[in-house]
Amino acid sequence: MLRLGDHLLDLSKPRIMGILNLTPDSFSDGGLYLDPERALLRAKAMVAEGADLLDLGAESTRPGAEPVPVEEEKRRLLPVLEAVLSLGVPVSVDTRKPEVAEEALKLGAHLLNDVTGLRDERMLALAARYGVPAVIMHMPVPDPRTMMAHAHYGDVVAEVRAFLKAQAERALKAGVPQVVLDPGFGFGKLLPHNLALLRHLEAIVELGHPVLVGLSRKRMIGELTGVEAPQERVFGSVAAHLYAAMKGARLLRVHDVKAHREALLVWEALWG
Repeated sequence: MLRLGDHLLDLSKPRIMGILNLTPDSFSDGGLYLDPERALLRAKAMVAEGADLLDLGAESTRPGAEPVPVEEEKRRLLPVLEAVLSLGVPVSVDTRKPEVAEEALKLGAHLLNDVTGLRDERMLALAARYGVPAVIMHMPVPDPRTMMAHAHYGDVVAEVRAFLKAQAERALKAGVPQVVLDPGFGFGKLLPHNLALLRHLEAIVELGHPVLVGLSRKRMIGELTGVEAPQERVFGSVAAHLYAAMKGARLLRVHDVKAHREALLVWEALWG
């Protein structure tokens, strides 16, 4: 179980986290949901399609992305967050800035999703103070602009596992009630690294915390399928996420909710 405010998310089966990017420059859907009304309509559509929770982000963290000023990130995020919180599903906030995280948590966000892996003590303190779980993601350095220059590993599975284990222990010791682990596919990782992590995902699952996997429309899918346009990488994304579910992932962060919901229903009927 993952406690998200008044919501108790049963993780005995994989759950779908719908992505809502409130950015002009995200790699797949940048600019589509900058308008708050369009963003709310998209959120409602994902809930209707079967999203178990939503993940809102107002700063792109694609490789090479430039940081967004705090006030601009707040301007994009907070009005939409306030509206989406009324939809009756848990809402996660994808930010690496404590100033943004605090405002989101004050409004009632249920989950803190930090791509920098809770390296900042202030993020730990916020999650603990507000009593919300946090997603700990791995990337080799806490800056998307330079992370791909650090895509060098001796044993990527062992190194990612060690980082996530250490950060999880640190977070729980600081008072964060629960943590979710994310291997960070594509964040400072090349295709061989991503494939190794996916093939050996059980090494992360065995740490005993819920595991989140986000492969939706990513370059890895394009490299494997030859599909150039991110929006057309739906089938490859579903295949990768089903494999992750078989390996024990319990949160799948996706753009295409309907396709993943239908695939999971069939998979669950066959595999239980």
